[in-house]
Amino acid sequence: MAAFDQNKAYSTQEEIFFDDGREIELLHFVYSKPELDDIRGSPQLVLKAIDEFARTRKYLMNVGEDKGIIVTSLITEVKPKVMVELGGYIGYSCILFGDAFRKAGGKEYFSLERNPEFAAVIMSLVDLAGLSDVVKVVVGSSDVSIKRLHATGQLQHIDLLFLDHYKPAYTTDLKLCEELNLITPGSVLAADNVIKPGNPPYLEYVRSSTEEKKAAAKREVTDMTNGVDSRFPGRTVQQYDKRLGQAKLNVAAKGNPNLVYESKLHNSFEPTGVPSRYLILVTTLTSPRMSTTPYRPPFLPSHFIKNSLLISLSLGCLPLSSMLVFLSVSFRLLHCLFSSRTGQTVANGPRKTILITGVSMAKGLALARILHEHAHHRIVGADDEPVLCALSPGRFSHAISKFYRLDSPTLDSGDSRERDTTPYITSLLRVIEIENVDLWISCSSVASSVEDGKVAEIVERKTRGKCRVVQFGVQMTERLHEKDRFTTYMKELGERVPATWICERKESMEMILSGREDAAKSRSGKETSMQFITKSVGLSDSTRADMTLLPLPTLSATRAYISQLPMSMKNPWLLQEFIAGPEFCTHALVVRGRVRAFVACPSSELLMNYKALPPESELSRAMLQFTKRVAKSGGTGFTGHLSFDFLLRMKDSRVGDTLNETQEPELYPIECNPRAHTAVVLFRGMKELGERYLEILEVDGMDKGFRGVSKTHHIAMPNNPPKYYWVGHDLVTLLILPVLRLLSGWGSLREAQKDASNFITHLLFWKDGTFEIWDPLPFWWLYHVYWPMQFLNCIVTGRKWSRINVSTTKMFEC
Repeated sequence: MAAFDQNKAYSTQEEIFFDDGREIELLHFVYSKPELDDIRGSPQLVLKAIDEFARTRKYLMNVGEDKGIIVTSLITEVKPKVMVELGGYIGYSCILFGDAFRKAGGKEYFSLERNPEFAAVIMSLVDLAGLSDVVKVVVGSSDVSIKRLHATGQLQHIDLLFLDHYKPAYTTDLKLCEELNLITPGSVLAADNVIKPGNPPYLEYVRSSTEEKKAAAKREVTDMTNGVDSRFPGRTVQQYDKRLGQAKLNVAAKGNPNLVYESKLHNSFEPTGVPSRYLILVTTLTSPRMSTTPYRPPFLPSHFIKNSLLISLSLGCLPLSSMLVFLSVSFRLLHCLFSSRTGQTVANGPRKTILITGVSMAKGLALARILHEHAHHRIVGADDEPVLCALSPGRFSHAISKFYRLDSPTLDSGDSRERDTTPYITSLLRVIEIENVDLWISCSSVASSVEDGKVAEIVERKTRGKCRVVQFGVQMTERLHEKDRFTTYMKELGERVPATWICERKESMEMILSGREDAAKSRSGKETSMQFITKSVGLSDSTRADMTLLPLPTLSATRAYISQLPMSMKNPWLLQEFIAGPEFCTHALVVRGRVRAFVACPSSELLMNYKALPPESELSRAMLQFTKRVAKSGGTGFTGHLSFDFLLRMKDSRVGDTLNETQEPELYPIECNPRAHTAVVLFRGMKELGERYLEILEVDGMDKGFRGVSKTHHIAMPNNPPKYYWVGHDLVTLLILPVLRLLSGWGSLREAQKDASNFITHLLFWKDGTFEIWDPLPFWWLYHVYWPMQFLNCIVTGRKWSRINVSTTKMFEC
């Protein structure tokens, strides 16, 4: 080991060497430098300024140049795409490693820091260094932050992990990462201070064999004090207690004993010149050498293998699905021979043509089936079809008399970011004209909401009301769909909404949060502990997942956080009151300003599971009353679908408790989807819903040439509805993947049993959202033609996806 250059030595470490104001003093020191303009955008000059402060002013517990070069060399060798740092302090390591990480082709560097004031310093210096494009600072305890990043999909795998935070948390956080499959064979770990001040539990864990880890897990732990290994000195355990309180370790994490580490100690120097030893670790299940390519476990294979396996799964299930279709068709033929189809009623009056767009999705198909079952009118379907031969499953429904393929929007020749929607609008208008449509029900996706609004206005104008539409116009669609405009609209109606501001300048957001005592007043005038979240109005997925609560404990920390937001007049940000509580969604049909059908249910991730709230429940009634008020405000020309997302906060502010129906619910609408919601599948088989749609064909509410519609003020709501799921999604997520995790040693038997039990329950007692015994072909086509063709297209074109939505037939690219 080469000698240490004493000219670079930091000031002597004092008895109290951090969290005494020196961190903020550093910030002022750096930003007061005369050459600040030269420092901006230069990681090397920012590090030089930090070193200067630590050498001439006060000691800083940084990793320093000598130890830092070990990790930067490792970054150059491994070329990680995702790197996580546990413990950022003032950002020295974050800037040093982040610079090397970006040069090596890295994409996402997460710096997790528990102290919000330290995190604010990191954010400010990272922004000064020009590394905000790759570095994301996450405030909070390390274990909670890891779980949140994983749960929101932001962190799926760690290629390189640097541990330099609360020493007793090294082992528990590593076990948590193992449990979440973030650390896998090929992941590289670097840990500081394992010899001095020392970390016996960590060294013991990473040096143990699989058998030793399993045996240790069975033994009763006796050398623990308040969840912390008693081998740690008291000063190490208590060093953060004064400011942040006693740390709570995630001792429940069991880790993955099948991961075996190869460890190597590196000699180096502390920034003060004191010799130290540094531990570098690499998992060695597949090879003792460090992998330069992030490894993915067997249940998260490469895109080619993933698509191939899903195609194989479809082929494997083909005989069973085909037999199911054969039995269903045979049953239907026999039923037709001996009796008329159950539930078929024939309305009096002329036969009408009803167009339903979006029949490739479960919601459009469900409405087509309901209207076909309970009326004799002709149903025409239409939708865009994304890939050649990946035809819409809806076109094969027995409920559809004729199907039209709509032209998809194309990229605008003048701006590659903009879509030219003219082909879509033109093709939809052509179908309405050719088929002489009497009623058009839009069930299209969010991508075409505004375009459908344009078509609705054109159709109403051209046909002078002959063709009725279930779709709001452009202005109303935009007002309801765009979050900032929706919030403003709700305020105008006098509805309760989360406190919300639209900020185009960072100074505006700072002013609002710095005046917290004024902004955080409740309606009663009493001060509350209101907190806020901020997100881009442009609905960026990465920013929507950031749940950092503002304001931070200090004004300087808050300002530093805001400074790194990419806010501008063209990209305004929304500052909104944070409400912790369960989320619910609704679906409603509104006809001439009156709610005619309604259902509410707990929000479902990826629209894969639905269970309606009882219509008589307090929550359902409250959401219905809100929907009625919004519908009424639109007047008699207000006809379309309304779907709201609500957050619930009980009046006693208890969050997470079992809902007590005797309490008055405090609902906050946070989003509106002015289109049909997949929850409409809960109405399956309900004649009443079909009748409510047919009411639209009445002229000004009077019966002129159209008969057979029941006139009632009763709102159609599903009573004791069955629960819905999609078998293809559950087969993979609840059965196949858990089994693969278990066999590969990445999951536990308990988790696999729980998932398998849920799958069997769904299979036996829930209903599939696509399958219908009298109309089985869309189900067969969805799983054995549509999705296999999508997967094959991905193999051929190299298109990559992160998840798919079976109910909406949509694929999310990555």
